[in-house]
Amino acid sequence: MRLPPPGLKRDLLLALLFALVAGAFRLPRLGVPNEEIFDEVYHAKSAREYLEGQPPTDWVHPPTSKLLIGVGIATFGYQPWAWRLMPALFGMALAFLFYLLARRALEAERPAVLATVLLLCDGVYLVQSRVAMTNIFAVAFQLGAALFVLQAVRRERLPADGMLAAGLFLGLALSTRWTSLWCWGFLGLLVLAVRRLRVFRPRELALVALTFGLAPALLYALSYVPLMHIKHPEWGLTAASLGPFLAELWQEQKNVWGYHAHLDATHPYFSPWYTWPWLYRPTWYHYKAEGVVRGVIALGNPLLWWASVPVTLWALLTGLRPLDPRRLFAAAGFLLLYLPWALSPRTLNFSHYLFEAIPYACLALGLLLDRAWDSRFDWAARGYVVAVAVLFLFFYPVLAALPLPLDVHLSTWAWFRSWI
Repeated sequence: MRLPPPGLKRDLLLALLFALVAGAFRLPRLGVPNEEIFDEVYHAKSAREYLEGQPPTDWVHPPTSKLLIGVGIATFGYQPWAWRLMPALFGMALAFLFYLLARRALEAERPAVLATVLLLCDGVYLVQSRVAMTNIFAVAFQLGAALFVLQAVRRERLPADGMLAAGLFLGLALSTRWTSLWCWGFLGLLVLAVRRLRVFRPRELALVALTFGLAPALLYALSYVPLMHIKHPEWGLTAASLGPFLAELWQEQKNVWGYHAHLDATHPYFSPWYTWPWLYRPTWYHYKAEGVVRGVIALGNPLLWWASVPVTLWALLTGLRPLDPRRLFAAAGFLLLYLPWALSPRTLNFSHYLFEAIPYACLALGLLLDRAWDSRFDWAARGYVVAVAVLFLFFYPVLAALPLPLDVHLSTWAWFRSWI
């Protein structure tokens, strides 16, 4: 197929191709395992409960992801492939959005293509697109918000439609997971860094307030309407119910905060935040040996995750002196979506939480690889991309629950004792 010349049409076509490639790995065998795995016992079940008008089991995250998971269940019934359908589609949409973000952030096609190829070769991104959990929705919305903010702040005059779109994506992200607050902060700093004093002009200040305040708050509140209707069907959609609705909404947020801040539960796959980039303790979502072995492990691609901190430091240190916005954007995105975990009051955390920051490490890697692509180190750059893809395929059986013979030893994929 011959691509059109450089421009928006070409970018959209490449983004669509990446989405289709993502779908080729996410949609087949979506019903395997044929049971609820890991947090599907909360999130898929809660999606069904929303549809049945029952109080949801999972109230410790905002509702949007469960409402979206419910679309597949409402259409096709409560079966594994149906409750995983929307996550898979959002995994495809994420690939589409990420390429467009990479194309704008890196300002050239080749590093954007390289960054997107790397992201699509990550194991956690595949796994999260094939389970009914909250995470993939949050990251897709975060990347959509980043795309629209980045496009908007680089214009001479802030576009109202672009800022509104960014605000809507932020609202969807925040109404999916509170961890999206770190993306909210990162993008707010991006606006200040690029617009500087212009941001205090009345029109720009109003648009920033819309993007980071009014639009997200409104969408966040609206996401709770189905829950409030279940709990208080007598309220109805009247002006008189607004006060009780807001009071109950505030109490819900206090309950969510209290849960996460005082959670003292334990889990065999808990891991401290500072171990995540090194893949010290990845999480097994599923493992069963009945006739055949099937496993699902949320394991990042080792060549990506092990490189994430070094490449971020490279982007930061080499980007400061010339004030290269591409490298600084990538470095800031990774650090500001990762380091806040050191301050999180929640103590029961898992290594796959780092995947919200991994796209920005891929941006930095795209820049570094592009720089070496036509140099005397071209063999290293090309070999690295091939090795990442090979590792993705190597781990694919335990990312997608492929049937394996009973005599296959788990150490084939569990390289270290802490991976079991």
